[in-house]
Amino acid sequence: MAIFKNLLLDWGTTMNRFRANISYPLILVTVQLFLNCKEENVVEKIEKQLPQIVLERFSLTETQNGKKKWILYANTANVFDEIILVDTVRITFFDENEREFALITSRRGKLNTKNHNIVVRDSVILLTNDSTRLYTDSLFWLNDSQKVLTDSYVRIIKRDSTTIEGNGLKTTPDLKRIEIIGEIKGTSPIEFPKIK
Repeated sequence: MAIFKNLLLDWGTTMNRFRANISYPLILVTVQLFLNCKEENVVEKIEKQLPQIVLERFSLTETQNGKKKWILYANTANVFDEIILVDTVRITFFDENEREFALITSRRGKLNTKNHNIVVRDSVILLTNDSTRLYTDSLFWLNDSQKVLTDSYVRIIKRDSTTIEGNGLKTTPDLKRIEIIGEIKGTSPIEFPKIK
């Protein structure tokens, strides 16, 4: 028992020396940072990091000539000067007759309030009305040209089980015109006739 007490005392003394060696420089650096920073700078930096508004059950509708183009829905939105950070995102796209034709879901996203470009990330799925599905880690919606872009790995599965995989993509939200930018591979259930 005495050996155990001595070990504990030695370990405690060693830890106190270690804490003293670590804490003095840490305290000096912290004090120096506060002395070098003016209160205005600290407040300004904190204000830049905090959103101006936090909204729940957020939605934003993009229209063109009075017709819906897309609606972005999110569980929460953190509004900054030119950026809105959103989570649990759903973007519904509409055709010229205002019928839904595509849906994007993701865990989080970022909307530029000036040009309405959108980046969605984390478990991104694009689903079209013909049941085509696109899976990726991130997508970029370029609002002016109405294109969906990514440089991430993509997997597209069509209704007939045709599968296309590749790196990087440029397409329309309905996935009618798909351009895979990098390496591509795929499978198809279509059987070709034998050539004799």
